[in-house]
Amino acid sequence: MKIGLISDLHTDVTPLNRAILPHLIDAVKAAQLDVLVLAGDIARHLVQLSETLNAFQLADLACKKLFVPGNHDIWAIETPDVTSERKCEIISTLCYECGFHPLMDEPFVNEQIGFCGTIGWYDYSFAPDGYDFSDAQYAGKELMGAVWNDKRYAKWSGTDCVVARRFEAELKAQIAAVRDDVSRIIVVTHHVPFRECIRYRGELPWDFFRAFMGSQRLGMLCLEEPRVTHLLFGHTHQALDMPIRSVRAICAPIGYLQEKPTVGLQDYATQCLACFEV
Repeated sequence: MKIGLISDLHTDVTPLNRAILPHLIDAVKAAQLDVLVLAGDIARHLVQLSETLNAFQLADLACKKLFVPGNHDIWAIETPDVTSERKCEIISTLCYECGFHPLMDEPFVNEQIGFCGTIGWYDYSFAPDGYDFSDAQYAGKELMGAVWNDKRYAKWSGTDCVVARRFEAELKAQIAAVRDDVSRIIVVTHHVPFRECIRYRGELPWDFFRAFMGSQRLGMLCLEEPRVTHLLFGHTHQALDMPIRSVRAICAPIGYLQEKPTVGLQDYATQCLACFEV
């Protein structure tokens, strides 16, 4: 089975982020994938998110398409009374309408391979060493005049730690549900599961905001299951493919395209799409 991963398309951020979409679809076609995984951060507004997912549907791809949302996707900005929980429900509906399987709803099994997924969240366990910031300061998501935008737009019905535990518990339940019926499990998250996958600079406010990359427990629960062989994620905007103990951790983002890539959009899209076989 050939699997492709891409994340952090951010088609609402710059014209180039939007312009790369057809090139990315061409790269997916050329790769002749069996499964395509989108690991979140497509667009903050539902209209743009739907348009992006539907572009893959209109391309009539032969592969199965799986999706987990990112933190930008669940930003509750449509109406004053919408919550991030409600945004997740709407996104799941959009996925079905656009031919994507929403992994947050239920696992996906194909050819004895189980795919389990969650957006994940953060609990400040990736806070940088060498500083004495309190949990209350991290909960404020603001330092030196810079603000982590989840402070403004992520509207969960619990604290960051409560939300992180909820999604981790849901992922654990998914893994338990499929483990006896598959030969291996591939986990998909948006948030980062391992500290080794985070880049610290030794400077503020950059390092302060690394506390919002993910959670240690997210990775640990995957390492506890021997059938989990791959962990696919996004959020960092840093391409990665590295072994973390018993799993292969892969991140394949587009990121923010402020300038046109020197290699051109088509080659850049092809380079960003991470493909592997199992």
